[in-house]
Amino acid sequence: MTVLRPKYFYYFLLVLFFSANARAVEICTPVTKQVRYAIQSGEDFYSILKNFKLDPVSGSGGSLEALQKINSMPEQTTAEPGTEVIIPLKCEEQLIGWRTINKGSYRLITSERIDQDSLADTSIKAETLSTDEKTIDILNQQMPGEVLEDSKEGTTEDISEALRYRMICEGEWTGTECITRYSTLFVLGSAWFNRYDGTDRTTGGQGVLLSKLNPEIAFGWNNYWTENFKTELQFSILNNALQPEARERPISQDKKILNTFNAGVSYEFGKWGVNVGVQQRDRLFYRFFADNIVLFEDGGVTVNAVPLVDIHASLSYMIRQAGKFRFDTAVGLVSILPGSTSGFNVNAGTAYNFSATVQHDRVQEYLFGTVKLEMSQQDTTIEIQKATELGFTFGYAWKLKDW
Repeated sequence: MTVLRPKYFYYFLLVLFFSANARAVEICTPVTKQVRYAIQSGEDFYSILKNFKLDPVSGSGGSLEALQKINSMPEQTTAEPGTEVIIPLKCEEQLIGWRTINKGSYRLITSERIDQDSLADTSIKAETLSTDEKTIDILNQQMPGEVLEDSKEGTTEDISEALRYRMICEGEWTGTECITRYSTLFVLGSAWFNRYDGTDRTTGGQGVLLSKLNPEIAFGWNNYWTENFKTELQFSILNNALQPEARERPISQDKKILNTFNAGVSYEFGKWGVNVGVQQRDRLFYRFFADNIVLFEDGGVTVNAVPLVDIHASLSYMIRQAGKFRFDTAVGLVSILPGSTSGFNVNAGTAYNFSATVQHDRVQEYLFGTVKLEMSQQDTTIEIQKATELGFTFGYAWKLKDW
């Protein structure tokens, strides 16, 4: 009979201990909600990161660099007491043992330790994210450690998976890792009301032309080259059929299908965004003819579609982001270049537009709706014309993985 010597028994226990610790280190459930820390008097970023065992602190790719980047504090190593900074924690397991306070859209971690006995029954789910179902399970699971509800904040808001990803990544998420470069393909359908007010200098005729409810179909591509910078391309087809104004003048419209091609770039900083671009689109212009229509004293109307180029710029602002929804508004200025058509020339003009957008984010795709109002004036050699256009748009976008 072989007798197990005591020292070999101890070696065996040590092997089991280190094996268990090695497996524990491998467990990493991505953080489900942003974690912040309120800086105390006398603390700096170095001491905070060391306290939460986020080594290495210094160096390229260290936790200090990650903290400075995620908080937009380049070169800073400290902040005023009371300032809440985002802690670059990657795993929920790193929160075990620390007391946190639920603030609704994020958690406030304190330097207070939790009695480990109270965590004995805490179950940590550890698995590699490979499917959307697994990702959602991890995002919805119970966070480790003890969480205190902040009574001042009320109930916790439902945070979308995409928003949680952005809290972690400052970009987007493939299901297994953070990315900052990605593309989206989108299609949209719109309905437009158009009103044209004009005065024809050659006949003295004045009138208003209104459109029917005109449908528009568009598709496009957006690409995020960095976290904040993107390019966009869009092509649309609009059926703009006019109806007679109040006096029911006969209308001769040579073209009803109007095309638009738009290319632009956008840069986002915080809640603000700037967009500039150039587009070519067909615009309608009309004139009165008193000679060729004898049924009406003031004649009829001939409508021409003129292809024009415009340069536009807009400033946007994210009003609110709650749960899966994001609310944005934008104001834009358009400079319309001159053009020509048979019978008259079109002078340069300007336009102003206002829009409001609601977006519903669903990680791999999102839905959005926009209301847009544009007012423009662009005169011709024979006519003064103002246009007012109101559109309602609904779109669907697919997100593509990192390229």
